[in-house]
Amino acid sequence: MLASTVDLHMHSTASDGRLSPATVVQRAAEAGVELMSLTDHDTLDGVVEARKAAADAGIRCLPGIELSARWARGVVHIVGLGVDVDNRCLQDGVAAQQRARLARARQIVTRLERAGIEDLEGRLAAMVGGGVPGRAHVARCLVEAGHARDIQQAFDRFLQRGRPGYAPVSWASIDAVVDWIGQAGGIAVFAHPLRYRISRGALRAAISAFVEAGGTAIEVSNAGGGRDDLAAAAALARRFTLKASMGSDFHDPDFPWIQIGRLAPLPRDLTPVWEDLGGVQ
Repeated sequence: MLASTVDLHMHSTASDGRLSPATVVQRAAEAGVELMSLTDHDTLDGVVEARKAAADAGIRCLPGIELSARWARGVVHIVGLGVDVDNRCLQDGVAAQQRARLARARQIVTRLERAGIEDLEGRLAAMVGGGVPGRAHVARCLVEAGHARDIQQAFDRFLQRGRPGYAPVSWASIDAVVDWIGQAGGIAVFAHPLRYRISRGALRAAISAFVEAGGTAIEVSNAGGGRDDLAAAAALARRFTLKASMGSDFHDPDFPWIQIGRLAPLPRDLTPVWEDLGGVQ
C-alpha cells in the first residue's frame, strides 16, 4: 500500500470534529484514501458508524482512538490503532477519561461564567447534544457568541493556562494508556510530536517514557506542519527505533491547511506502522 493512500488520524462529531463519522469517511474516500482510522478523543463512539461507511465506500477503516495521557511534565496524546472496541480494559479506561473530560468541562463553564460569559452551558448543550464537551467545543461557543474572532483566539484569551477558563484535568498516565491499547490488541502511536509546546529535550523525555511503557510507533507525517517537521519527526523515529505512522489530524473542513489525505510520504528507511496492522502491505 502506498503511503499517499493512508491517513490514520482524524476526528468526527463523536469528539470535537465538525463532520459526522460517515461524512469523514466519505471525504477520505473522495481524497483517494484506502486505509484510514477514525481516532476521536477519548471515545470509541464513532467507530461503528465509520467502519460501516468505509465498507460501503470500499475502503478500509481501522478502529482507533486518541487518548490523552499524563507524564511528568505535561500532557501528550497517544493514538491507538487496530483496537478491539469491545475490550473491557480499554472500555473502562475510556469511561474514566470521559469522566475526567466532563469534570473539566463543568469547571470551565463555571469559571467562564464567573468571568462574565453568559449562557455558556446552554450553548454547549445545544452543540454536543448528549456528548461530552471538549475545549474545542467551548472555543466554538465563544466564537459564536462574539467573545473571540476565531478558535485560536478563544484558546489564547480564555482557555490556555493562566486564562480565566483554564481548568486542569487528571488524565491517565502514559503507562496506563499504552497498556489499555495493548490489552485491546492495538498499536500505540505517539501523536503529532512537533505540536507540543515543550522543549526538544522534554519531548525526547516524553517519547522515552512512551517507549518504556511499550509504545512502538510515532506519527512522522502530519498535515499543517512546518517545512522541517517531517525530517525532525523522522529523526525521532530513528532515534527511538519506532515504526512510522501518518495522519492529518483532520477536525474541520474550514481549516484548509489540515485536510484528509494531504500528507507528505514517509522517508523510505522507516517502517510503516500499517505493516503490523492486520497484514496490510
